[in-house]
This record gives sequence, structure tokens and C-alpha cells, in this order.
Amino acid sequence: MSALSGSIWKSALLHVVIVTLLMLSVDISSTPQKPAELSMPIVKAVVVDAKTVEQQRQKREDVKREAREEAQRKVQEAERRRVAEQKRKERIAAQAKEKKRKEKEAAEKRERERQEKIKRDKEEARKAKELEEKKKREKAEAERKRKAAEEQARQEKIMAEQLQAEMAARQRARSQQVLSEVEKYKSLIYTTIQRNLLVDDSMNGKKCRLNIRLATTGFVTSVQVLGGDPIVCEAARRAVLKSETLPVSSEPDIYEQLRNINLTVEPEL
Repeated sequence: MSALSGSIWKSALLHVVIVTLLMLSVDISSTPQKPAELSMPIVKAVVVDAKTVEQQRQKREDVKREAREEAQRKVQEAERRRVAEQKRKERIAAQAKEKKRKEKEAAEKRERERQEKIKRDKEEARKAKELEEKKKREKAEAERKRKAAEEQARQEKIMAEQLQAEMAARQRARSQQVLSEVEKYKSLIYTTIQRNLLVDDSMNGKKCRLNIRLATTGFVTSVQVLGGDPIVCEAARRAVLKSETLPVSSEPDIYEQLRNINLTVEPEL
């Protein structure tokens, strides 16, 4: 029981004691007077005394009843206050408990949020680091590819230049070879014509220029006189036709230089 409840009970007990003392004082003060002190007749005094005694008794009963009721009321009030105080304490305790629970939940929530934030921050930092590393790798890879492409282009340029130089050298060599071969076959053709040419002393010092067209087999397809001594030209034309087939190369590029040639025929006496 709390200090407040104890005080209420002590107050109620004090009231009961006071009421009891008052009742005792009423009993003492209501004691009948001695017959010598009465101023009225005895019969009347007896009647009055009886009535007075009844009234006093009734009064004492009323006082006792009121005292009991007051004591009971005070006890009930004290009980009501005790119950109210108990409920108040319980309510305060419940509120304190609820507050503590909510504070605990709030603290736990804050801790969870803090941990989640730490986790999110770590994850974001990890992703940012991965992204940065990825960018670095991509940049390095792009730089590597760029350098590789530059190197490849440089190598290809060198190779192309070398190949071009080699091709030019081969072309020059081939051209020289073709020219040599063409000159060789022209010489053979000229020798063949000279071998079939019918000459006389009147042709001495005279010339004739011919255009000769040949098939791939060397077969003479056409002979035209471009100019010169008529007698020499006619003899040269007949010599070509008599040969029917003149020497040609089986190589296309050399034949291309021989398929349509111009020759100057000068009889060798």
C-alpha cells in the first residue's frame, strides 16, 4: 500500500474515533438530573424525561448511524481513491512500458535503417568502384585497340609500300623482260621475212614499212604497206604471206605486243 493510501486510512480512523468520543459525551450529558434539582411535578417530569430520553436515544442512534455512514463513506472513498490510484499507477506503468516498447522499436528501427544505409552505401561504393574499374578497363582496352590499329595500319602501310615496291620492281623487270622478248620475237619475225624475201640489186638501199597482224598462233591475218619503195614493199608483202606463220610468244603480255606490229624491211643484198 502506498503512502497516500496509508494517509487516507489514518484520516478515516481518526474520524471514527472523534465520532465515538462525541457519542460518549452525548450519553454523559444526557444523564437525568437528581429529583431535588427538578422544578416541575414528578409525573410530568417523568413523561418529559422519557420523551427526552427517547429523543436523546434517537439522536444518539442518528449520530451513530451518521458516524457509521460517514465512516463507511470515507472507507469507500478511500477505497475508490486507492483503486483510482492503483489504476493510475497501472496506467502510468503501462504507458511507461508502452513508451519503452516504442522507444525500443524506434531504436531497433533506427539501427536497422542505419545498418541498411551502411549496406546500401557499401553496395553503392562497390558498384561505383566496379563501374570505375570497368571504365578504366574499357579505356585501357580502347587505347590498346587504338595502338594495335595504329600499329596494324603502320605495318600494313609498310607492307603495302613494300609490296608496291616489289610489284613495281617486278613490273619493271617484267616490262624489261617483255621488251626483251618482244624485241627478240621481232628479230625472229624480221629474220623469217628476210629469209623469204626475194631480192635483186635494184633494191639496194631501199626500204618498206609494213603493218603485220598476227593470231595467237602466229598466223598472219593481215599485211598492209605503210610506205616505202613499191618494189621492196611488194617483195616484203609476199615474203610475209609466204611465211604464213611468224614466231610469237605463248605468253599473253608478250603476244599483246606482237599481235599488231610495224616493221621496216630493208633487203639484205
